[in-house]
Amino acid sequence: MNSTPQNPSPGNQELFDRARQLIPGGVNSPVRAFGSVGGTPRFIRSAKGCRITDEDGNDYIDFVGSWGPMILGHAHPEILEAISRTAVHGTSFGAPTAAEVEIAELIVDMVPSAEMARLTSSGTEATMSALRLARGITGRSLFIKFEGCYHGHGDSFLVAAGSGAATHGHPSSPGVPAATANLTLVAPFNDLDAVKNLMAEHGSDIAAIFVEPIA
Repeated sequence: MNSTPQNPSPGNQELFDRARQLIPGGVNSPVRAFGSVGGTPRFIRSAKGCRITDEDGNDYIDFVGSWGPMILGHAHPEILEAISRTAVHGTSFGAPTAAEVEIAELIVDMVPSAEMARLTSSGTEATMSALRLARGITGRSLFIKFEGCYHGHGDSFLVAAGSGAATHGHPSSPGVPAATANLTLVAPFNDLDAVKNLMAEHGSDIAAIFVEPIA
């Protein structure tokens, strides 16, 4: 990050003020709120490679990469060309496409443990589907996650996720039932003994263990 003012100029601030009149909290995801670091959220105008530019004209080195998808950098020429080549045929059909089959084949080929693949629109949908599948197969209701690990916006995962939405067994966010939080068992990250203790106490009722390996 370079030459970033401590007090953002009116571009970001004006957009944030307008957004707060229309969008709860002024942003469409808690991770964009900037609350943990203070100040006004940066509204991004453009990006290229590893650099992004906000509406005030400030440049930043992007260490986030849109939370993963921009692993090749922003506006990569080959990605833009592929998007342009494909978009002329339509953008969304609500029906299967050949591209879905091709990407599933790639995933299964590249990930030895993945015998099949189910594509979703978000990480939240992926984890919710995985948990439902585990519960359906095992007939069990509990699952283990780790403190500070984020697995999407599903109620069951917003427990000790660093989001402030809920704590173990005691949701602090309206709309998250205590009964839902009670089905989530939480262990300290990288604490194998804690996992063993939970398994010893609740093993016959545990459907799955969710791990965020980059935590």
